[in-house]
Amino acid sequence: TNMLFLRSMFNHVHLMGWLDSNTVNACAFKLLYWDTYINYGFAIVILVGIWLAAEKRSIASLFKSPMARVKKKNIYTRVHGRWYNLSGFEHPGGPVALGLAKGRDATALFESHHYFIPRKKLLQILAKYEVSPEDSATLITLDDREDESPYDWSDIDKDGFASEIRGLVVDYFSSLATKRGTSVVEATKATPKRWLVVCTFLGLFFASLPAFVQGRWAFIVVTPILAWVSIANYWHDATHFALSSNWRINATLPFLLPLLSSPWMWYHHHVIGHHAYTNIGHKDPDLAHAPQLMREHESIRWRPSHLNQARLSNVFFTWSVATGIGLNLLNDIRATVKLSYNNVVPCEKPSMLGLAAHLCGRIMYVYVAFAWPFTVFPIYKALIWAIVPNAIFSICFMLNTQINHLVEPCAHAQSANFYKHQLITAQNFGNGNLFCYYFSGGLNYQIEHHLFPTINHCHLPALSPGVKRICKKYGVAYNNVSGYGEGMAEHFAHTASMATKPY
Repeated sequence: TNMLFLRSMFNHVHLMGWLDSNTVNACAFKLLYWDTYINYGFAIVILVGIWLAAEKRSIASLFKSPMARVKKKNIYTRVHGRWYNLSGFEHPGGPVALGLAKGRDATALFESHHYFIPRKKLLQILAKYEVSPEDSATLITLDDREDESPYDWSDIDKDGFASEIRGLVVDYFSSLATKRGTSVVEATKATPKRWLVVCTFLGLFFASLPAFVQGRWAFIVVTPILAWVSIANYWHDATHFALSSNWRINATLPFLLPLLSSPWMWYHHHVIGHHAYTNIGHKDPDLAHAPQLMREHESIRWRPSHLNQARLSNVFFTWSVATGIGLNLLNDIRATVKLSYNNVVPCEKPSMLGLAAHLCGRIMYVYVAFAWPFTVFPIYKALIWAIVPNAIFSICFMLNTQINHLVEPCAHAQSANFYKHQLITAQNFGNGNLFCYYFSGGLNYQIEHHLFPTINHCHLPALSPGVKRICKKYGVAYNNVSGYGEGMAEHFAHTASMATKPY
């Protein structure tokens, strides 16, 4: 209606002799073009707003002040064999951080998230919330398998390797904080330059959406790649409390683009499971995403379907559906129904309101990711728009994650020393290569990321030389390849080796 009115106005101007017909047509076309962008822009903002509200409600209780929940719910967690009730503790990471530890053995999370508080002070803080021996005897974790830790925590505070790793980051960020006039914790988060990069990628992604929704063919490739690069450079850091020292920013921003996974499920899958127990069978959920299709670890039962898993067609199919069908739908549904992510990370039963909100958010994801093209395009184009962008996004994710852990030197490596285990089960790629760095969102410094998950990726290149030096001193393997090509070759070789039936 607006465009008909504007076109009639321009015709009236033409009849009065103020503008020639070519100018009238050009102006009308431009207005039609930008009106389309604006309308689609409003539609996208509304959809994202509904999606954000729906998904955010699924962990709405985590966004409340912990003190507001003290009277209603205890937060029991176990660290180094002792039980603590943290319901009255105002954690700097906010209620989300406390929620990750609730009902679990959080020793690994505790060790990898508290580098910058002196050990003695840290234990003194914990002691205030220790549960009595009588009450401790009545408490159990969500998963009784946690009673047997794969790590030896005895005298870990006296271990030379662990002490030097912790000392490396404390010394580096203490110096950086002094230079910048900030706290040490603030110095570990995203710098202004990093925020500029994040905002630039997000701006490019959102700027591409109108053309993508209009059905422009080039953007069927451009938009999902920009979506991946945006998420890789901010979303991952935010879910590790590494984007900002303000927990509300870290907790909220993942809901801006929950295209990789529901943030609620991602915390279980990635932070609680994968980072704490990297490449440990029946503990790391990344080893069991699609056991019917791929076997990347000896803990996965061999099936005849694995014989051809190294074929390019099989890998291409698995990688194409990994996020859209796998992480966002099948894994999510199974975890919601069974209260266990990939049968290895237990999930606390959500409230009815939380469950309804989570399901609403997933329905919105299905509409945004798959359904909307069928409302605006012919069937052939709708199918292409529903499949290809999701496949491209998923392949980008798999390309930047599989070569970090599922290669021969890392897949079955194991150490009882938690810090050494994080090192030997990870592999860097393309260090010093800007394309690898920005396209992976800093995941090419995987070793440093696993050692220091709460430190923003923009600082990891500076820490890498120090980590290498310590590894050399203690004879710990530092796995590193030149880039995507060498990393992919190693991953495919590993996939082929796991295809053979074990005897």
